[in-house]
Amino acid sequence: MKVLVVDDIGVVRHCMDRLLTDHGFDVVTAASGFDAIEILKTDKSIGAVLTDLLMPGMNGIELFKASRNIKRSTADGEIPAPEFILMTALRPSANVDQKDASPMRQAIALGFVDAMLKPIDKDRLFRNLTVIASRLNGESAEAAEPPDAGVDTSNAISARPASRDNLRAEVAEVRTTTQSKFEKFQAEHNELKEKLGELQALVEELQRSS
Repeated sequence: MKVLVVDDIGVVRHCMDRLLTDHGFDVVTAASGFDAIEILKTDKSIGAVLTDLLMPGMNGIELFKASRNIKRSTADGEIPAPEFILMTALRPSANVDQKDASPMRQAIALGFVDAMLKPIDKDRLFRNLTVIASRLNGESAEAAEPPDAGVDTSNAISARPASRDNLRAEVAEVRTTTQSKFEKFQAEHNELKEKLGELQALVEELQRSS
């Protein structure tokens, strides 16, 4: 099954791409909801969309709604719309009224397969993707159905502690980001050092000429 990963953070896209690819999924990525829509219009083989909630221009819920207006068909007939999983770092509010209106609950009510907090529970993610793949293949997916999917999702997710694998993934992401920043700093440092050397040479030349 092909999975479309949508997130405006490049490190997240890279990590999810590698994670899903290592588990046998075909993966395409998009940096925005608008890019995702264009991909969905042309790639008829996408069966699942894993999207971030908060993104510039078009958030994950808006992407879901827009995707439902895309007509997908082949010579064999109409193709079902891809199924969506939401991921977000936005924790549910402790306020009861706001909690009932949380984006995660809205997503489940709209038809998302699941709404998951970052760092993503990989076991839960793969159970969801297995269910989706089974439905696409016309197989029974009852055995793979997550027991809490669509039922009080925000509470279930917020109560789930991060596993060691999730912590390792977070550490890996931090290391990647830190390494990227260090390399950028090192390049800027070398550039400034080179300019300083040029200035010192110019000063020495002016001193000799005077």
